[in-house]
Amino acid sequence: MARKPHPADAANAAIIANAIRFDLALFLGVGRYAKASAATLAEARLKAARLAAEHPNGRRALIYAIDASGRSALVTDDVPTQAKEPAMKTYAKKFNAQRAAKAAGHDPAEIEIVKTKDGFAWRLKKQAGGRNDARDARLAPDPSREPQRATATKRERPFGKRAQIEADARAGKLPEPPDFSAETHKRFRNKLAAVVALANAGDLNGLRAFQINPVSSSPKAIARYRDLCVMALEAQGVR
Repeated sequence: MARKPHPADAANAAIIANAIRFDLALFLGVGRYAKASAATLAEARLKAARLAAEHPNGRRALIYAIDASGRSALVTDDVPTQAKEPAMKTYAKKFNAQRAAKAAGHDPAEIEIVKTKDGFAWRLKKQAGGRNDARDARLAPDPSREPQRATATKRERPFGKRAQIEADARAGKLPEPPDFSAETHKRFRNKLAAVVALANAGDLNGLRAFQINPVSSSPKAIARYRDLCVMALEAQGVR
């Protein structure tokens, strides 16, 4: 039986599937990046290869998917270039189908609930010609994103918050620790404090050796914070 994806992974997959653009960043040195933007994932991967060829420093360009709400997700190699149509899953109640669509990153106006033999399912609304609105919006060429000549006054498109935090870490800036003030994080606060202490002390080896079992949202947040700290310290030249 296929393993159920973690909610954070499902949220990232939804952002990538519904992205309106893809931003690229190739780290060149402290505070310096080669950047580009693409309308589709296929175009983004071609531009990433082009950036790597133009700046052969042994690094790869990172690709971030940006959705209509400004949320971002890092695109990894296992994400297929061609989007797959989601399989329809059946729910006992109409409300559960609506909640599942919302968890996948869709607004109520984007989806429709259909009655099935065993209950209810959700799907993206389609146009009269049978085309998928969300998919076609991503694949249709946008004149505003056509390549333009580089000029001194050209403004770079800003990163999403998550992408900016990772870009800052690659530039050597330690990230802010996650907010564990909620009661649900209580039993993980000491572990987070230990990671924060290692990061502030610049103990790169200690951070790398720190054991975290990411079985829920709290340790997953600690693991991401630890990985960002390792990234920042490596960029600072800590050994």
